[in-house]
Amino acid sequence: MIFAWILLVIALLFVIAIYWRQNKKLSYKLLEKQEEMMEANRVDEAIWHNINAYLLLISDDFIVKQTNFYSLTNQVKPSTEKRVGEIFYCKNALDAGECGTHELCGACPIRAAIAKGFKERAGFSGVETTMTLYTSEDRTSSVSCDVQVAGAYLHISGKNEMLLTIYDITKQKEDQAKLLKAQLAAEESNRLKSAFLANMSHEIRTPLSAIIGFSPLLAAATTAEEKESYINIINKNGDLLLQLINDILDLSKIEAGTLEFIYSEIDINSIVNELEGIFRMRLSDMGSTVEVTSNCPLPVCVIHTERNRLAQVISNFLSNAIKFTTEGSIHLGYEVRDADIRFYVTDTGTGIPKDQLDKVFERFTKLNAKKQGTGLGLSISRMIVEKLGGEIGVESEEGKGSTFWFTLPVQPLENSFSNEVVIEQSLVMSEEVNRSVTSDEKKTLLVAEDMEDNFLLCEALLGKKYKLIHAWNGEEAISLFLKHNPAAILMDLRMPVVDGYQAAEAIRQISATVPIIAVTAFAFAEDKHRVMSSGFTDYLSKPIQADTLNEKLHSVGL
Repeated sequence: MIFAWILLVIALLFVIAIYWRQNKKLSYKLLEKQEEMMEANRVDEAIWHNINAYLLLISDDFIVKQTNFYSLTNQVKPSTEKRVGEIFYCKNALDAGECGTHELCGACPIRAAIAKGFKERAGFSGVETTMTLYTSEDRTSSVSCDVQVAGAYLHISGKNEMLLTIYDITKQKEDQAKLLKAQLAAEESNRLKSAFLANMSHEIRTPLSAIIGFSPLLAAATTAEEKESYINIINKNGDLLLQLINDILDLSKIEAGTLEFIYSEIDINSIVNELEGIFRMRLSDMGSTVEVTSNCPLPVCVIHTERNRLAQVISNFLSNAIKFTTEGSIHLGYEVRDADIRFYVTDTGTGIPKDQLDKVFERFTKLNAKKQGTGLGLSISRMIVEKLGGEIGVESEEGKGSTFWFTLPVQPLENSFSNEVVIEQSLVMSEEVNRSVTSDEKKTLLVAEDMEDNFLLCEALLGKKYKLIHAWNGEEAISLFLKHNPAAILMDLRMPVVDGYQAAEAIRQISATVPIIAVTAFAFAEDKHRVMSSGFTDYLSKPIQADTLNEKLHSVGL
């Protein structure tokens, strides 16, 4: 009996040991599972709090069960459950009073994708739309943003749920739009470049063909009438070629943003009167009966702007008016308004058809192919006016004439000044120079030029009237100046050994009065500004023209 009890106790202990061992294994496994679950929860928490997107676990009635929206936006989680549109302050949802009841909700692609996902028990991805969201609780301001949504269908504890991942792709969309715009701009630039080169080939070859073609005919001409005719043709096409080159250089510098604007105080009346005189003389030389008039409403009107570019735009307007006006008048003027000054050139010419008005300021636009010109002047004028902060336009009626106008956002300066003192000083200086040169002998001119052909041109133009001395570089120019004491100097700027600026500086240390005229292919406004601030008396851009050269020499008393 005792033995039986002993066996029973042993068996019981054995069973207890086995149970304890199994229980211990189960405890270990349970602990491992708990640790795995804790790890999974940590990963889950990390995902919910660190993913760069909004995560929403929603039910099939769009109520949000769980979300990282509040932690990402640093907002306090409300005590009541909300629907998707209410959490994001969707304008449609809040305006309607309840998410999903607005008339536009039926057309929402995201809502349609979620409803379809619950119905088919399937997920979706890549659905994009634009949402308008309130940015404040009082609904006084809103913002539009682009979102992309993906949904994963879940069946948890017998309930249908869906995990939404919402990405804000507004910045991405903006970048894509910018890239597309840049791509289109690059393609358009390539197209314009090709068109530009094609036009350039045609426009340059046209006057060049005339110059090359008539040059041998001029050499072989036997009568004075033939020679005069060929010379006029060559000169006309040479002027056109020079204008084309200047326009191309201006256009390229404007587009590259390297065109310098040198601002100063200028009297508009002096510019208007000067241009009126120049173009009246041009019409007279052409034998035209067209009258040029001007209107200066103020006795003195001084403004702060870029003189050369202002004159360039008005000159382009006047040149076009001359081309298309065969009778009647051309009127130039300006008017001072409350916020700007409006310049205008009105003509009684052929006018412009209505369907062509919006094209006149485009590149290479020539409304009449038979008229001489580059088709770049008005395009450059528009760029200049826009750089100066103004507006440009045209009013025209076919057969009755045109008015080209532009505005500058400036007002006349209160302390306006006159150029009378400067003019008076110039006259005194001119009289002194004229008094100092009374001899009947040829005056001596020093020509500093490293290109022989350019010196030969000066010799052909001036050799009969002046005694010319040739310096091949700036160093030689200084030496010959000391030796011959010339009446004036024509100074090239880019020369070997010593350039024109250095030579002029050295000569100015010897003589402060001798006229030094810069003769250079550097033809931009900033080049002239540098020349005139470096001790030179005047400035002449290449290619040299006889009338302009003689005018420069006459202006310094020769």
